[in-house]
Amino acid sequence: MAAKKLITARVLVACVIADQPFEPNALVKGDAELLEPLIKVGELSSDKAAVDYCSKELKVEVVDLNATDEDAESDTDENTDGKE
Repeated sequence: MAAKKLITARVLVACVIADQPFEPNALVKGDAELLEPLIKVGELSSDKAAVDYCSKELKVEVVDLNATDEDAESDTDENTDGKE
């Protein structure tokens, strides 16, 4: 089975994608199946110049919609050095 196609896109309007709220100029990465309909209606743009503007000029980090909840939780663990 082929891997799912991933798209990185710039958010053009405030919207909710996969139960997460996004503001304009956010960058999202996710399955084409999920993001392409939003691109077609003008809520997102996958244009390379639009994505580059947000990442290079605005220094926006890409939100990976495929990241697991465990990945997010491991980033917020306290006391990672083992000391109390």
